[in-house]
Amino acid sequence: MAVLKAPCSKVAKSNDAVDIKTIQSQFDFLYSLVNEVPDPILVIGTDFRVKFANRAAQNFSNSFVCKGDKEPFCHNLVYNIDFQCSTMGRPCPLVEVLESNKPVVVEHEIKSDDGLVRNYEIHASPLWDDDGHFLGIVESIRDITDRSEYARMLKKSQGVLEASVAERTKDLLHSNDVLRKEIVGRQNIEKILRAERDKFQVMLEAMGQGMHILNSDFTIEYQNDVLRQLFGDQIGHTCYQVYKGRDTPCEVCRMHQAIATGQVQRTEEIMRNARHYAQNYAPFKDIDGEDKCLILLNDITEEKMYQAETMRTGQLASIGELAAGVAHEINNPINGIINFSQILMDDSTDDVTINILQRVIDEGERVAVIVSKLLSFARQGVDDSEAYMETEIHDVLDDSFALLGHQYKKDGIHHSVTGSEERMSVWVNPQQLQQVFVNLLSNARFALNEKFMKERSEDKRLEVNCCFIQIKNKKFVRLSFTDHGCGIPDDIVDSVCNPFFSTKQPGQGTGLGLSISQGIVKEFKGYLRIKSELGKYTTIMVDLPVYEPEEGE
Repeated sequence: MAVLKAPCSKVAKSNDAVDIKTIQSQFDFLYSLVNEVPDPILVIGTDFRVKFANRAAQNFSNSFVCKGDKEPFCHNLVYNIDFQCSTMGRPCPLVEVLESNKPVVVEHEIKSDDGLVRNYEIHASPLWDDDGHFLGIVESIRDITDRSEYARMLKKSQGVLEASVAERTKDLLHSNDVLRKEIVGRQNIEKILRAERDKFQVMLEAMGQGMHILNSDFTIEYQNDVLRQLFGDQIGHTCYQVYKGRDTPCEVCRMHQAIATGQVQRTEEIMRNARHYAQNYAPFKDIDGEDKCLILLNDITEEKMYQAETMRTGQLASIGELAAGVAHEINNPINGIINFSQILMDDSTDDVTINILQRVIDEGERVAVIVSKLLSFARQGVDDSEAYMETEIHDVLDDSFALLGHQYKKDGIHHSVTGSEERMSVWVNPQQLQQVFVNLLSNARFALNEKFMKERSEDKRLEVNCCFIQIKNKKFVRLSFTDHGCGIPDDIVDSVCNPFFSTKQPGQGTGLGLSISQGIVKEFKGYLRIKSELGKYTTIMVDLPVYEPEEGE
């Protein structure tokens, strides 16, 4: 059998000798690799003679060709015949490569000496020299007898399967006719149900109400588009997690009350999104026999805000009428007390008497100032933009302490004002800003009295700090009201500014103070923020934009 020789290449003459041993070593290594390939590999020249055959090819040809033949014809080596494959009607890989000038794949059947016929797949690729001359082809021969047998068996099985499918299809066609009639009937029923469902959904959407269905395990099984837009797709989650942000069910569960009593339950609550909702819980028994609850949610936040504003307007009107009457009834006798005291002091020569009369005059004037500030506080409007003016923060703060100073002194509350003493001008309605400060001072007084039970203590104190800050590259005045009272629990600190939300006992508060204060601060284009730690302190920060008049204003 011919052995493939190492390719020759033109090497320029040089002083360095070519390392022949290295090249021979590399060639021997490559030759050994090809010999280890399990498939027969042949190199066939254009004269149909085998120029190279690896060990698998030589073993393949043992029973056909004598090993002494150095370059046998390919048809002698593979088929043990003396004429070319094309004369026998078989495709010749060399001829097909010559005609197509690209690799080809052919299949041949080869019969061995023992009479067995095996199928082989022959891959042939063209072989070129460095100058582009066609030298022959490289063949690899792979035994595909098993694969062909599997294909034959698969084809036979496919025929059996097709026959079985045809028979089964006939049965299914009959069943389909029966089902088609049932489906038509169901479709008619579904059309009716869908129409009724669409009417129901349109009614809910027109009312703007959210709807969800809960099972007895608090799991949401259905929600309409209104709730999906508010809270996202929450089907499969529990109601107390989604709408209240809780880890456990609510202490008072209206759903279980509705299921237990069989009666519709109604309530109003603030959800996790800080909106106020009216809730209706209607129990029903589902098709699976399980007790469930249909819940309707109606957003009434705006109604609550309007109700708060209406109540606030009524309160201010009542205070205004009362303050006007009180001012008229008090100012006249106070003026008489001051005038008569001044007459007595002018006629008196006793220093003790003069000192007492001067104190009477001072106290009378203080009462007159308090009445004047109370009357000014009661005259404020709900939204009087014409009353906006350049206002000095310290002046409004002093007026607010003047109204509550006596109560602070009576309760033993220490208060201090620290921070910048520069002029802090803002563009606001001064009466409305005073209302915000009075609300915050009143809340601080309540928290301190709750913690210290109206007892006197050095820790019973309110600290007010005034400073300048920057928010979004704009200058603001920040007033921080810090009381060291009972504090606010973490789970309700985000809800204390909602209308009618109050931690005070009934009769001690309306739940409108912080809500109204936050609304006023927003109208001033400012911010109201709350920080608190239960049992230690509460800080309410009011940030108002600094008023900087334009040139020439």
